[in-house]
Order: sequence, then C-alpha cells, then structure tokens
Amino acid sequence: MKQFAQIIFLLIFTLNLNAQDWEKRHRFAKSYFGVSNFIVPNLEHGNFVDTNGDIKQFERSGFLSPAINIGATHFWGYADIYVSINTSDIKFGKDDLENDLRLGTFTGLKVYPFPSQKNTIRPYVGYKFSPFRYKQTDIINESYKFTQVKSVFDVGLGIQLPNFYFTVEYSRVANASFDTYLSRNTTSKDQFPSQLFQIGINYTLETTRNTDIEGIRISNELFANSNKYGLFLAVGPSSAFPLKPSDYITDLHPFLDDNSFPNIFPDFGIGYHFTKTDVITALSFRPMSQSRNAYGFDQKITRNSIILETYKYIADYHGFVPYVGVGCSYENTTLSETDNGNPITQLTKNQFSPALVFGWDIRPNAKGDVWILRTNLRYFPFLEIEHQEKRLSLQHLEFNFIQLVLYPQKLKMNKKR
Repeated sequence: MKQFAQIIFLLIFTLNLNAQDWEKRHRFAKSYFGVSNFIVPNLEHGNFVDTNGDIKQFERSGFLSPAINIGATHFWGYADIYVSINTSDIKFGKDDLENDLRLGTFTGLKVYPFPSQKNTIRPYVGYKFSPFRYKQTDIINESYKFTQVKSVFDVGLGIQLPNFYFTVEYSRVANASFDTYLSRNTTSKDQFPSQLFQIGINYTLETTRNTDIEGIRISNELFANSNKYGLFLAVGPSSAFPLKPSDYITDLHPFLDDNSFPNIFPDFGIGYHFTKTDVITALSFRPMSQSRNAYGFDQKITRNSIILETYKYIADYHGFVPYVGVGCSYENTTLSETDNGNPITQLTKNQFSPALVFGWDIRPNAKGDVWILRTNLRYFPFLEIEHQEKRLSLQHLEFNFIQLVLYPQKLKMNKKR
C-alpha cells in the first residue's frame, strides 16, 4: 500500500500543467468494468490442535476467486488504476478441516511502457495491495481469523479491442508467511499463497469524449469565472485500512485479529466548490462497523463519523486534478465485547479528531462538468479509544476509490442554455 501511494504522489507532483488542451483532456482516461478470475493452484498445508493439545497438519486445496473490476486507463494508455473486488472463493477440492482464504479487494496500478490503445497487445508491470484474510474452524467448532495487508507485484499482457480490455497476469506475493493462533495460547506458522494467476475481461466506456467542443468552452468559461454554481452532492463506496496496531489487542487479547478491517461502507457528501479559487468545503458522513471474534470472544466497534473538510486543487494535468487539505471530524464510537456469551464491555465515546485529506478528480471539461468522478483519501493520525489503560487504534486510512459527484446548479444552467 505504501508503494502504491508513493507512485501516485510521484505522478501527481511531476505533472506539467495544461488545462485547456481539449483534445488531450478528452483522451486522457477511459473507464471500464468487468470481471477477473484469480487462480491459486495450490496451498501449503494447514495446522490445527488435536484433542491431546498436539499440533497436527491437514492438506488445503487451491481455489479460484472471481472478482469484479472497476477502473480506468489514464495518461493516454500508459497507466491503469483500478480496484478488483473479490467475491466468494471456489475451492478445487474438499478439505478435512473447514478453512477459508479470501483475497479481499485489490487496489492496483498497471504501468505500460508502451501505451495500451485500441487493437494492441501490450506488456505491463504492476503493483497492487489487498487485505488477505484467513479463517479456520478447529475440531471443536471454534473459529479464528487473521488479516494482513499484502503487497503483490505483477507482470502481464493487456489486450485492447474496440470495446473490450483483456488482461493475463502472473503475480508474486511479498512476505507470504505469518503467525496465527490455533487456540488462545497456541501459535503456529502459516502461509498465504505466494503466487497468483489472473485472467480478466472488461468492457470499456468512453465517458470523457465530447464532440461539442464549442459547448464545452462556453460551459467552462461560465462556471470557471463564478462561484454561483458550486453546490455538489456526492456518494460512493469506501473502505478503511488500519495503519497502526492496537496494544489493547496485542497485549490483552493477542488471539484476536488485530488487523481486522471495517466492512465496506457508504460515503455521503455535500459541499461547495469555489471554482474561481478551486477550493472545496464539504461535509461527509460515513457509518462504519468493525468486528473481531475468536475462541468465544467477540468484539464490535461501530463508528459514525461526520467530517468537515477543506481542500485545495494543486494542479490540472489534462483533466487529472489532485488536491490536498485538512478536516475535523466528530466521532461517535461504541465498543461492545462479550466473552463466551457474557457481556463484559459496553463503552461509548464522543470525540473530535483532525484528519489529513487528499485525492484527485477526473475533470474532462476543466470546470465545466455537471458530474465528475472523485477519489477521496482521509487519514486520522490521532483517533483511538482508551480502555483498560490500553489503546484501541482507529488510525485508519479511508479510501473512497470512485465517488460520483453531481453539481445540480450546473446541470440546471446547462438545461437552460
């Protein structure tokens, strides 16, 4: 994940500005959606504790993981930024002990040394990251989970047809081994898949081409020179990546999954775009839920977050428009815990927390679009819950990959013209 962020920032801060080259702006990006199949031919053996307390081994089958792709090729075919949302695995065989390995949602970047364009076959190298999740049920039907974010490095071929985009890929997983708990007190070595194969098929959408160049220029001039039409509404799916361990978990309950991710959650926003200065002030609401459970211990954290944020656009590279800013959120957080069905914790905390905000818009028409796609990232460096003189970290990186942003005032003005 850190490598992906470094690549994005390198692209952002090495841009040459050119906001009004209309032909280049409208060829900058091409969206797509589709499906991939990630193939894991085989897995290392698993471990479990038998009735005598001894560690035994069992064989695990390989699997196929279908995924839904959402992405876009950028920089005129030189880069592909995407998410692949993995669904339920399809195992190649039946295992003696119930277990489940999920690849999570990949966020990735493919780089093409030669641009991927219509009717071409091009090699690429890539990087992606995802939470890898493992769940296993022991012989007395108690289960435990383990989550870890993994970096994955890719080589592949991209095949572009007029309306379809195919990929064939081989991947290596960095640092595949991990430690896991086979009981509250027994640990063991285990391993995620060290290599993956992927085959993908996607349908391409041309959302930024517009032949009405004169109409674009008129709209852009109208909206760029006035702050009257900046109201916007926004919605999109979001995720949150834990960035710091919790000593409440590692010290008091180490058999729990410290890196457990919140569930995918919606991000609702309303704000105002001061187009003359390219500054946005917005209010966003995100309801989140995060669960941990193992060996009869259950923990749930619910978080309702409202953030007021302000950010400034710092560049415009043919419609790729990054921004940076700050925010302050109001956090309503509840921690609930039970141990073998007995309630032991019910704690609610209300607090304010600062945040760093950054991301980018895709603006084909400079400031004249009535709707755009936005990528939001937020980092909360100090957010946590204190309990039993320990800290439960909520220092997450929120990642809203694709948010639909609608400007109703601009839409109304365009209909009148």
